[in-house]
Amino acid sequence: MEKDKIIFLDFDGVLFDTLKEVYLINRAIYLGTSYLEDVETDTYKLYSKYKYLVYNIWMFYYYNKIIFSSKDENTIEEQFFNAIQNRNLKKEEEFCEQFLKTRRDLANNHFEYWKNLEIPYDFFFEIKKLHQKGANIAIVSKKNKNAILERFKTYDFNLDEKFVFAREILDKYKSKIKFMEEYMDKNNFKQAIFVDDNQNNLDYNNEKIFSILALWGNCPPNVKGCNQKSTLEKVASFLNLG
Repeated sequence: MEKDKIIFLDFDGVLFDTLKEVYLINRAIYLGTSYLEDVETDTYKLYSKYKYLVYNIWMFYYYNKIIFSSKDENTIEEQFFNAIQNRNLKKEEEFCEQFLKTRRDLANNHFEYWKNLEIPYDFFFEIKKLHQKGANIAIVSKKNKNAILERFKTYDFNLDEKFVFAREILDKYKSKIKFMEEYMDKNNFKQAIFVDDNQNNLDYNNEKIFSILALWGNCPPNVKGCNQKSTLEKVASFLNLG
């Protein structure tokens, strides 16, 4: 196994399908609906279709208002982009606190229900196998760290928490790439692969960090990326596994 190489992975939309948990939390915040009530098919479908617009918690403050009250699907993107051009930082901060508080409440009071809301992709289990073989794996996600660790614990993925870089760390950096560059320099990694399902996180110029857009996640239509099988093939080749 290549010891000077590392695999950086996003969590939401790369390792786990997390949409249902996010939907139930945001619906509870915006509509006051119990997160124990099942999803409404039409709204959930719409929520899923445009979720690619959101890649940070604060963005849900604007996204929720649009999706849960939209009468014209054709203007959703335009409404969202207009909304984030006129940000209310105080409201965003309040929303983020409410989001995390609601997630904690859900996890603490309905743990068995909560832990099954997010479903691992096949990709997750293949990455777990690579980790067991000695591959260097690190998580770079804007999700809160405890939620990530709980998911890993549920599926017996014994990744040391020092390799889980969540919002508590990443919020201090301008971008994920800035964090990864610094981390690689400090830890003597020569090359990396970074897998994310948001193109905004992959728009960088660094020949040492190869990017892969995960098409199985929350991607907009008609973008170029890789499915799970081809991504695993690229990772295996990168690690000289065949």
